[in-house]
Amino acid sequence: MRTLFLLAVSACLCLAAENRPADEKAVREAVDQFNVAAKAGDAATLDKLLHADLIYGHSSALIEDKATCIKALLAGKPNFVMQPGTTVQLYGKTAVVHGKMVANVVQNGKPVQIPLDYVQVWVKEGKAWRMTTRHTTRLPQS
Repeated sequence: MRTLFLLAVSACLCLAAENRPADEKAVREAVDQFNVAAKAGDAATLDKLLHADLIYGHSSALIEDKATCIKALLAGKPNFVMQPGTTVQLYGKTAVVHGKMVANVVQNGKPVQIPLDYVQVWVKEGKAWRMTTRHTTRLPQS
């Protein structure tokens, strides 16, 4: 009985390990889809990618829920340019994404580049990854 239990646990761990590369790829694709949708002002894709309980924190300390976030992204259409070195850490059905980016936005009618450090938390619901949390920290201009 004990041997059967250990075999079952080992099989589950192997199956989980096999999905890690596919899940990491899927999370990275979801991050890319979010960035493309934000730039394009694609409300339907943003709605699909953002979790109902979203906490979207800006470097200015502004915190938005899903509806407010989508409205702001549609109005601003930011262009998030991801920098090399983004990491994805998987914890079961949760992924933590960390990296650096430049947010190209328009403020007071002028284009502005804002260098940011960011953390995003994504959860897997069925086969889809949805962002539940995002927080950015403004980096010093170089």
